[in-house]
Amino acid sequence: MKICAIISEFNPFHLGHQKLIEEAKAKTNCDFLFCFMGQNFTQRAEPAILNKQTRAKMAVLGGCDAVFEIPNALTICNAEIFATIMIKAIASFPHITHLCFGSECGRIEPIIEVAKFLNKEPKAYKDAIKSFLNEGNSLNSAKQKALNYVIDNNLCKFKYAKEAKTLLSLPNNILAVEYAKVVLQQNLNIEMVTIKRDRKISATKIRENCFIGNFKKTKDMLGENSYNIMAKAQTIQAFPNLKLFGYTKLVNARLEPENLKFVLDVSEGLDKKIVKEAQKRLNYGGFLTATSGRRYTKNRIERIMLASVLELDKQVIEKALRRKKLPYIKVVCVKRNRKLMPELTKSKSCIVLRKSDADFILGKSKLARELNETDNKCEYFYSLLTQKKANKNNLYVKTEFIK
Repeated sequence: MKICAIISEFNPFHLGHQKLIEEAKAKTNCDFLFCFMGQNFTQRAEPAILNKQTRAKMAVLGGCDAVFEIPNALTICNAEIFATIMIKAIASFPHITHLCFGSECGRIEPIIEVAKFLNKEPKAYKDAIKSFLNEGNSLNSAKQKALNYVIDNNLCKFKYAKEAKTLLSLPNNILAVEYAKVVLQQNLNIEMVTIKRDRKISATKIRENCFIGNFKKTKDMLGENSYNIMAKAQTIQAFPNLKLFGYTKLVNARLEPENLKFVLDVSEGLDKKIVKEAQKRLNYGGFLTATSGRRYTKNRIERIMLASVLELDKQVIEKALRRKKLPYIKVVCVKRNRKLMPELTKSKSCIVLRKSDADFILGKSKLARELNETDNKCEYFYSLLTQKKANKNNLYVKTEFIK
Protein backbone atom coordinates (compact mmCIF):
# COMPACT_ATOMS: atom_id res chain seq x y z
CA MET A 1 0.00 0.00 0.00
CA LYS A 2 1.34 3.42 -0.98
CA ILE A 3 -0.27 6.64 0.17
CA CYS A 4 0.87 10.12 -0.81
CA ALA A 5 0.26 13.07 1.52
CA ILE A 6 -0.26 16.70 0.53
CA ILE A 7 -0.37 19.69 2.87
CA SER A 8 -2.51 22.53 1.55
CA GLU A 9 -5.06 25.11 2.62
CA PHE A 10 -7.03 25.04 -0.67
CA ASN A 11 -7.85 28.71 -0.19
CA PRO A 12 -9.65 28.11 -2.51
CA PHE A 13 -9.07 24.89 -4.48
CA HIS A 14 -7.99 25.88 -8.01
CA LEU A 15 -6.47 24.38 -11.17
CA GLY A 16 -2.96 24.66 -9.70
CA HIS A 17 -4.01 22.37 -6.83
CA GLN A 18 -5.58 19.97 -9.29
CA LYS A 19 -2.33 19.88 -11.28
CA LEU A 20 -0.38 19.23 -8.06
CA ILE A 21 -2.66 16.28 -7.24
CA GLU A 22 -2.42 14.82 -10.75
CA GLU A 23 1.38 15.11 -10.83
CA ALA A 24 1.70 13.73 -7.28
CA LYS A 25 -0.27 10.65 -8.29
CA ALA A 26 1.77 10.22 -11.47
CA LYS A 27 5.16 10.64 -9.75
CA THR A 28 4.43 8.45 -6.73
CA ASN A 29 2.11 5.87 -8.29
CA CYS A 30 0.20 5.92 -5.02
CA ASP A 31 -2.93 3.95 -4.20
CA PHE A 32 -4.51 6.87 -2.33
CA LEU A 33 -3.83 10.56 -1.84
CA PHE A 34 -4.50 12.13 1.57
CA CYS A 35 -4.64 15.90 2.10
CA PHE A 36 -4.00 17.65 5.41
CA MET A 37 -5.18 21.19 6.05
CA GLY A 38 -5.99 23.67 8.80
CA GLN A 39 -9.53 24.86 9.35
CA ASN A 40 -11.29 28.18 8.83
CA PHE A 41 -8.24 30.31 9.62
CA THR A 42 -5.04 29.89 7.61
CA GLN A 43 -1.41 29.59 8.64
CA ARG A 44 -1.04 33.33 8.04
CA ALA A 45 -3.93 33.92 10.46
CA GLU A 46 -6.39 35.05 7.79
CA PRO A 47 -10.00 33.85 7.48
CA ALA A 48 -10.23 31.37 4.60
CA ILE A 49 -12.34 32.52 1.65
CA LEU A 50 -14.63 29.49 2.11
CA ASN A 51 -15.35 27.29 5.11
CA LYS A 52 -13.35 24.11 5.58
CA GLN A 53 -16.16 21.74 4.57
CA THR A 54 -16.58 23.45 1.19
CA ARG A 55 -12.82 23.59 0.52
CA ALA A 56 -12.44 19.93 1.46
CA LYS A 57 -15.30 18.92 -0.84
CA MET A 58 -13.70 20.85 -3.71
CA ALA A 59 -10.44 18.98 -3.07
CA VAL A 60 -12.05 15.53 -3.05
CA LEU A 61 -13.94 16.31 -6.26
CA GLY A 62 -10.60 17.53 -7.61
CA GLY A 63 -8.83 14.20 -7.03
CA CYS A 64 -8.06 13.80 -3.31
CA ASP A 65 -9.23 10.60 -1.62
CA ALA A 66 -9.54 12.07 1.88
CA VAL A 67 -9.13 15.47 3.51
CA PHE A 68 -8.14 15.70 7.18
CA GLU A 69 -8.28 18.82 9.33
CA ILE A 70 -5.77 19.63 12.04
CA PRO A 71 -6.81 21.61 15.16
CA ASN A 72 -6.72 25.31 14.25
CA ALA A 73 -4.70 26.22 17.34
CA LEU A 74 -1.80 24.22 15.90
CA THR A 75 -1.93 25.66 12.39
CA ILE A 76 -2.07 29.40 13.16
CA CYS A 77 1.68 29.27 13.78
CA ASN A 78 4.97 30.17 12.15
CA ALA A 79 6.29 27.98 9.32
CA GLU A 80 8.52 25.87 11.60
CA ILE A 81 5.75 24.92 14.04
CA PHE A 82 3.19 24.51 11.25
CA ALA A 83 5.50 22.07 9.44
CA THR A 84 6.27 20.14 12.64
CA ILE A 85 2.57 19.68 13.43
CA MET A 86 1.63 18.69 9.88
CA ILE A 87 4.44 16.14 9.57
CA LYS A 88 3.48 14.77 13.01
CA ALA A 89 -0.03 14.15 11.64
CA ILE A 90 1.25 12.59 8.41
CA ALA A 91 3.79 10.35 10.16
CA SER A 92 1.05 8.87 12.33
CA PHE A 93 -0.28 6.96 9.28
CA PRO A 94 1.88 3.86 8.71
CA HIS A 95 1.16 3.56 5.00
CA ILE A 96 1.96 7.13 4.00
CA THR A 97 5.05 6.60 1.88
CA HIS A 98 5.33 9.95 0.08
CA LEU A 99 4.96 13.64 0.83
CA CYS A 100 4.35 15.95 -2.11
CA PHE A 101 4.41 19.74 -1.90
CA GLY A 102 4.49 22.67 -4.29
CA SER A 103 7.47 25.02 -4.41
CA GLU A 104 8.76 27.90 -6.49
CA CYS A 105 12.02 25.94 -6.82
CA GLY A 106 10.49 22.82 -8.35
CA ARG A 107 13.48 20.56 -7.52
CA ILE A 108 13.78 18.43 -4.41
CA GLU A 109 17.62 18.22 -4.31
CA PRO A 110 18.27 21.88 -3.32
CA ILE A 111 15.44 21.76 -0.79
CA ILE A 112 16.91 18.68 0.91
CA GLU A 113 20.42 20.19 0.81
CA VAL A 114 19.29 23.39 2.55
CA ALA A 115 17.17 21.40 5.04
CA LYS A 116 20.18 19.28 6.03
CA PHE A 117 22.29 22.43 6.39
CA LEU A 118 19.69 24.15 8.61
CA ASN A 119 19.34 21.05 10.79
CA LYS A 120 23.07 21.27 11.56
CA GLU A 121 23.44 25.08 11.59
CA PRO A 122 27.25 25.47 11.34
CA LYS A 123 28.92 28.09 13.55
CA ALA A 124 29.55 30.47 10.64
CA TYR A 125 25.83 30.48 9.87
CA LYS A 126 24.81 31.00 13.51
CA ASP A 127 27.25 33.89 13.84
CA ALA A 128 25.88 35.48 10.66
CA ILE A 129 22.30 35.19 11.98
CA LYS A 130 23.26 36.96 15.22
CA SER A 131 24.93 39.72 13.24
CA PHE A 132 21.88 40.32 11.04
CA LEU A 133 19.54 40.17 14.06
CA ASN A 134 21.65 42.83 15.77
CA GLU A 135 21.09 45.03 12.72
CA GLY A 136 17.35 44.92 13.43
CA ASN A 137 16.28 42.24 10.94
CA SER A 138 13.44 39.81 11.70
CA LEU A 139 14.46 36.21 12.37
CA ASN A 140 13.27 35.04 8.94
CA SER A 141 15.12 37.84 7.17
CA ALA A 142 18.25 37.20 9.24
CA LYS A 143 18.18 33.51 8.30
CA GLN A 144 17.88 34.29 4.60
CA LYS A 145 20.67 36.89 4.68
CA ALA A 146 22.90 34.60 6.74
CA LEU A 147 22.46 31.76 4.23
CA ASN A 148 23.37 34.06 1.35
CA TYR A 149 26.33 35.40 3.32
CA VAL A 150 27.93 31.99 4.02
CA ILE A 151 27.41 30.96 0.38
CA ASP A 152 28.79 34.18 -1.12
CA ASN A 153 31.85 34.09 1.14
CA ASN A 154 32.49 30.35 0.61
CA LEU A 155 32.15 29.68 4.34
CA CYS A 156 29.98 26.63 3.65
CA LYS A 157 29.89 24.38 0.59
CA PHE A 158 26.68 23.94 -1.41
CA LYS A 159 26.19 21.79 -4.47
CA TYR A 160 23.10 23.80 -5.45
CA ALA A 161 24.31 27.21 -4.28
CA LYS A 162 22.38 29.32 -6.82
CA GLU A 163 19.04 27.69 -5.96
CA ALA A 164 19.82 27.58 -2.23
CA LYS A 165 20.07 31.38 -2.10
CA THR A 166 16.41 31.80 -3.11
CA LEU A 167 14.91 29.08 -0.92
CA LEU A 168 14.35 31.21 2.17
CA SER A 169 12.90 34.20 0.32
CA LEU A 170 9.76 32.71 -1.24
CA PRO A 171 6.77 31.43 0.81
CA ASN A 172 6.28 27.96 -0.68
CA ASN A 173 10.03 27.32 -0.74
CA ILE A 174 10.21 28.24 2.96
CA LEU A 175 7.47 25.74 3.86
CA ALA A 176 9.07 23.10 1.60
CA VAL A 177 12.38 23.46 3.47
CA GLU A 178 10.58 23.28 6.83
CA TYR A 179 8.77 20.08 5.80
CA ALA A 180 12.06 18.55 4.68
CA LYS A 181 13.77 19.57 7.93
CA VAL A 182 11.21 17.69 10.03
CA VAL A 183 11.23 14.58 7.82
CA LEU A 184 15.04 14.44 8.02
CA GLN A 185 15.19 15.23 11.76
CA GLN A 186 12.83 12.39 12.56
CA ASN A 187 14.43 10.05 10.04
CA LEU A 188 11.01 9.22 8.60
CA ASN A 189 10.68 6.64 5.87
CA ILE A 190 8.81 9.10 3.65
CA GLU A 191 9.98 10.05 0.17
CA MET A 192 9.64 13.76 -0.60
CA VAL A 193 8.50 15.04 -4.00
CA THR A 194 8.07 18.65 -5.07
CA ILE A 195 6.13 20.13 -7.98
CA LYS A 196 6.96 23.54 -9.44
CA ARG A 197 4.17 26.03 -8.81
CA ASP A 198 2.32 27.52 -11.76
CA ARG A 199 2.69 31.28 -11.30
CA LYS A 200 -0.19 31.97 -13.67
CA ILE A 201 -2.64 30.54 -11.14
CA SER A 202 -2.74 32.41 -7.86
CA ALA A 203 -5.04 31.81 -4.90
CA THR A 204 -4.18 35.33 -3.75
CA LYS A 205 -5.40 36.79 -7.04
CA ILE A 206 -8.58 34.69 -6.85
CA ARG A 207 -9.31 36.01 -3.35
CA GLU A 208 -8.57 39.60 -4.38
CA ASN A 209 -11.05 39.33 -7.25
CA CYS A 210 -13.67 37.87 -4.92
CA PHE A 211 -13.28 40.62 -2.34
CA ILE A 212 -13.70 43.42 -4.91
CA GLY A 213 -16.74 41.79 -6.52
CA ASN A 214 -15.07 40.32 -9.63
CA PHE A 215 -15.87 36.70 -8.84
CA LYS A 216 -16.66 35.85 -12.49
CA LYS A 217 -13.05 36.67 -13.44
CA THR A 218 -11.80 33.73 -11.35
CA LYS A 219 -13.32 30.97 -13.50
CA ASP A 220 -10.22 30.44 -15.67
CA MET A 221 -8.11 29.84 -12.54
CA LEU A 222 -10.68 27.88 -10.55
CA GLY A 223 -11.94 25.57 -13.27
CA GLU A 224 -15.61 24.87 -13.86
CA ASN A 225 -16.16 22.45 -10.98
CA SER A 226 -14.61 24.65 -8.26
CA TYR A 227 -16.21 27.75 -9.75
CA ASN A 228 -19.68 26.20 -9.54
CA ILE A 229 -19.15 25.02 -5.95
CA MET A 230 -17.87 28.43 -4.96
CA ALA A 231 -20.79 30.18 -6.64
CA LYS A 232 -23.25 27.97 -4.76
CA ALA A 233 -21.37 28.48 -1.48
CA GLN A 234 -21.92 32.23 -1.77
CA THR A 235 -25.65 31.68 -1.38
CA ILE A 236 -24.96 30.14 2.06
CA GLN A 237 -22.11 32.30 3.35
CA ALA A 238 -20.65 35.69 2.45
CA PHE A 239 -16.96 36.12 1.79
CA PRO A 240 -15.22 37.00 5.09
CA ASN A 241 -15.64 40.60 6.19
CA LEU A 242 -11.98 41.67 6.43
CA LYS A 243 -12.79 45.12 7.86
CA LEU A 244 -14.73 43.53 10.70
CA PHE A 245 -11.87 41.07 11.18
CA GLY A 246 -9.38 43.92 11.59
CA TYR A 247 -11.57 46.02 13.89
CA THR A 248 -12.29 43.01 16.13
CA LYS A 249 -8.56 42.45 16.63
CA LEU A 250 -8.00 46.14 17.37
CA VAL A 251 -10.83 46.28 19.91
CA ASN A 252 -9.56 43.09 21.58
CA ALA A 253 -6.06 44.54 21.95
CA ARG A 254 -7.57 47.63 23.60
CA LEU A 255 -9.99 45.85 25.91
CA GLU A 256 -8.13 42.59 26.66
CA PRO A 257 -4.40 43.50 26.60
CA GLU A 258 -3.58 40.82 29.19
CA ASN A 259 -4.32 38.10 26.59
CA LEU A 260 -1.16 39.05 24.69
CA LYS A 261 1.13 37.88 27.51
CA PHE A 262 0.09 34.26 26.98
CA VAL A 263 0.45 34.23 23.19
CA LEU A 264 3.24 32.41 21.38
CA ASP A 265 5.81 34.64 19.64
CA VAL A 266 5.20 37.66 21.90
CA SER A 267 8.69 38.68 22.89
CA GLU A 268 9.48 41.07 25.74
CA GLY A 269 8.06 44.51 25.04
CA LEU A 270 6.12 43.53 21.92
CA ASP A 271 2.84 43.24 23.86
CA LYS A 272 3.24 46.81 25.11
CA LYS A 273 3.96 48.06 21.60
CA ILE A 274 0.86 46.30 20.24
CA VAL A 275 -1.42 47.75 22.93
CA LYS A 276 0.06 51.23 22.52
CA GLU A 277 -0.46 51.26 18.75
CA ALA A 278 -3.92 49.67 19.02
CA GLN A 279 -5.01 52.54 21.29
CA LYS A 280 -3.68 55.14 18.86
CA ARG A 281 -4.93 53.73 15.54
CA LEU A 282 -8.38 54.01 14.05
CA ASN A 283 -7.90 51.38 11.34
CA TYR A 284 -6.20 48.01 11.28
CA GLY A 285 -4.01 48.74 8.25
CA GLY A 286 -2.37 51.67 10.03
CA PHE A 287 -1.92 49.57 13.16
CA LEU A 288 -0.26 46.75 11.22
CA THR A 289 2.14 49.15 9.48
CA ALA A 290 3.06 50.77 12.80
CA THR A 291 3.73 47.50 14.66
CA SER A 292 5.56 45.60 11.92
CA GLY A 293 8.87 46.32 10.21
CA ARG A 294 12.34 44.86 9.91
CA ARG A 295 12.20 43.20 13.32
CA TYR A 296 8.57 42.00 13.41
CA THR A 297 6.96 40.77 10.20
CA LYS A 298 3.31 41.48 9.40
CA ASN A 299 2.58 37.75 9.41
CA ARG A 300 3.93 37.45 12.95
CA ILE A 301 1.77 40.35 14.17
CA GLU A 302 -1.29 38.88 12.40
CA ARG A 303 -0.85 35.51 14.13
CA ILE A 304 -0.37 37.18 17.51
CA MET A 305 -3.50 39.29 17.09
CA LEU A 306 -5.71 36.35 16.12
CA ALA A 307 -4.31 34.17 18.91
CA SER A 308 -5.12 36.97 21.37
CA VAL A 309 -8.75 37.14 20.20
CA LEU A 310 -9.02 33.36 20.58
CA GLU A 311 -7.32 33.49 24.01
CA LEU A 312 -4.92 30.87 22.71
CA ASP A 313 -2.38 30.04 25.41
CA LYS A 314 1.09 29.12 24.10
CA GLN A 315 1.23 26.27 26.63
CA VAL A 316 -1.40 24.38 24.61
CA ILE A 317 0.79 24.55 21.49
CA GLU A 318 3.93 23.65 23.42
CA LYS A 319 2.15 20.66 24.97
CA ALA A 320 1.14 19.38 21.51
CA LEU A 321 4.69 19.84 20.19
CA ARG A 322 6.13 17.73 23.01
CA ARG A 323 3.84 14.77 22.26
CA LYS A 324 4.67 12.13 19.67
CA LYS A 325 1.16 12.21 18.22
CA LEU A 326 -1.74 14.63 17.98
CA PRO A 327 -4.69 13.86 20.27
CA TYR A 328 -7.04 13.81 17.28
CA ILE A 329 -7.29 14.32 13.53
CA LYS A 330 -10.73 14.86 12.02
CA VAL A 331 -11.83 13.56 8.61
CA VAL A 332 -13.69 16.37 6.86
CA CYS A 333 -14.47 14.80 3.51
CA VAL A 334 -13.70 11.41 1.94
CA LYS A 335 -14.47 9.33 -1.13
CA ARG A 336 -16.69 6.29 -0.64
CA ASN A 337 -14.28 3.42 -1.19
CA ARG A 338 -14.21 0.11 0.72
CA LYS A 339 -10.46 -0.27 0.31
CA LEU A 340 -9.87 3.28 1.52
CA MET A 341 -11.94 3.15 4.73
CA PRO A 342 -9.58 0.88 6.75
CA GLU A 343 -6.65 3.21 5.96
CA LEU A 344 -8.42 6.19 7.53
CA THR A 345 -8.37 4.68 11.01
CA LYS A 346 -4.80 3.35 11.08
CA SER A 347 -3.35 6.59 12.43
CA LYS A 348 -1.67 6.55 15.83
CA SER A 349 -3.72 9.66 16.56
CA CYS A 350 -7.41 9.31 17.28
CA ILE A 351 -9.34 9.69 14.02
CA VAL A 352 -12.68 11.43 14.33
CA LEU A 353 -15.23 10.08 11.86
CA ARG A 354 -18.31 9.81 14.07
CA LYS A 355 -19.83 11.45 17.13
CA SER A 356 -18.73 8.47 19.24
CA ASP A 357 -15.10 9.16 18.24
CA ALA A 358 -15.46 12.76 19.40
CA ASP A 359 -17.07 11.70 22.70
CA PHE A 360 -14.24 9.25 23.34
CA ILE A 361 -11.35 11.63 22.71
CA LEU A 362 -12.91 14.60 24.53
CA GLY A 363 -13.56 12.42 27.55
CA LYS A 364 -10.05 11.01 27.52
CA SER A 365 -7.71 13.94 26.78
CA LYS A 366 -7.44 17.37 28.40
CA LEU A 367 -5.32 18.59 25.46
CA ALA A 368 -8.06 17.47 23.06
CA ARG A 369 -10.61 19.49 25.03
CA GLU A 370 -8.36 22.57 24.99
CA LEU A 371 -7.77 22.28 21.23
CA ASN A 372 -11.46 21.69 20.57
CA GLU A 373 -12.34 24.76 22.63
CA THR A 374 -10.16 26.89 20.34
CA ASP A 375 -11.67 25.19 17.27
CA ASN A 376 -15.12 26.16 18.52
CA LYS A 377 -14.03 29.77 19.08
CA CYS A 378 -12.65 29.80 15.54
CA GLU A 379 -15.97 28.49 14.25
CA TYR A 380 -17.98 31.21 16.03
CA PHE A 381 -15.60 33.97 14.97
CA TYR A 382 -15.63 32.76 11.36
CA SER A 383 -19.43 32.58 11.35
CA LEU A 384 -19.54 36.23 12.43
CA LEU A 385 -17.20 37.22 9.58
CA THR A 386 -19.17 35.26 6.96
CA GLN A 387 -22.72 35.79 8.26
CA LYS A 388 -23.28 32.03 8.41
CA LYS A 389 -24.74 30.12 11.32
CA ALA A 390 -21.99 28.45 13.33
CA ASN A 391 -21.70 24.74 14.10
CA LYS A 392 -22.17 24.31 17.85
CA ASN A 393 -19.25 21.89 18.25
CA ASN A 394 -16.61 21.40 15.59
CA LEU A 395 -15.83 17.76 16.41
CA TYR A 396 -19.48 16.73 16.02
CA VAL A 397 -19.78 17.99 12.43
CA LYS A 398 -20.47 14.99 10.22
CA THR A 399 -17.83 13.77 7.79
CA GLU A 400 -19.03 14.14 4.21
CA PHE A 401 -18.78 11.05 2.00
CA ILE A 402 -18.61 11.54 -1.77
CA LYS A 403 -19.27 8.82 -4.32
